[in-house]
Amino acid sequence: AYNVLRYEVGQKYNSHYDAFHPAEYGPQKSQRIASFLLYLSDVEEGGETMFPYENDNIDSNYDYVQCIGLKVKPRQGDGLLFYSLFSNGTIDPTSIHGSCPVIKGEKWVATKWIRNEEQE
Repeated sequence: AYNVLRYEVGQKYNSHYDAFHPAEYGPQKSQRIASFLLYLSDVEEGGETMFPYENDNIDSNYDYVQCIGLKVKPRQGDGLLFYSLFSNGTIDPTSIHGSCPVIKGEKWVATKWIRNEEQE
């Protein structure tokens, strides 16, 4: 199933990982190994999906709220696939991502988390 999200002017999503870190969430029966975003609308301004790691570096002062790094502009019909884990099952730190604030228009996106095991 997809999760459909709507962002209005001023709304954003702070940087986060889609995978669950065992130290924070405990052992998981099913881990999110990848994420697929399907953009359902164009956004007039803002609303980019951003990955703050750039060239394998992140500013040590990064506060998880800033909209920095690689930015993907939402365009209706485009898809974005990225992995959250390395092949050994550890979290890829460069998979941290968020949504920049929508400045003008609305952002509609459908998200699908791809897991390593079926959920019950």
